[in-house]
Amino acid sequence: MTRRAKCICVASLVGLPLLILVVWYFWPFTFLDRSIIISGRYVAIGGAVVENGTAFDRASLDVTPYKVLVLPDDAEVREGALRKTLQIFMRKTFSFGGHPPERMSIRGARKNMGCAVKAEGDALSVATFGEWDSHIEGGAFMGLLFVVPDGLEVRREAGLSGAKSAGRAWDGAYLTKPEDAKDGYWYGPASPASGWSAVPDVPDTERRAGERPRRRAKRE
Repeated sequence: MTRRAKCICVASLVGLPLLILVVWYFWPFTFLDRSIIISGRYVAIGGAVVENGTAFDRASLDVTPYKVLVLPDDAEVREGALRKTLQIFMRKTFSFGGHPPERMSIRGARKNMGCAVKAEGDALSVATFGEWDSHIEGGAFMGLLFVVPDGLEVRREAGLSGAKSAGRAWDGAYLTKPEDAKDGYWYGPASPASGWSAVPDVPDTERRAGERPRRRAKRE
């Protein structure tokens, strides 16, 4: 093998992995994940990549001990869950046009948003956490579909979703990255409030919360 051929071979071995990493960073293969829809991508001032889109997650809860479910007033509610299981389908949307100091993506943002529960006697309340609204450049919002079992009373209450949900913990005066934020920068709360417990969720490749929002995010 000639010296030139060796140089070309070495350059290929080094350059190809580097090219793959660059392509993955700026255009990750999200089409392989049916639970995510990417709506846009741009490079912010400073070089951070911002990836907007929607992620679909699902969760289920055993609600056998409870007689009443207290759910957000802007969520969709259907009957038909099996036995005493509450099914929750989440649409988590990240839509931001600002310039964060670190990478932000719906792929990581979904980990900072979710549902939390709080029990009070025979009633179980469900609220969102992780939503935020910059009121200028966008934010993070959720849409919910609950499938409830027969025989349970369902109450609808305001203040259980949105940027001021009772289920989110946020005592700061300004939007800044919390210590428990996962996978990139984040401008809102990433954990439930005291007394609330996060509900574990998993990706929903069937997108049962619906691809189109059933309600517009409230501006507080």
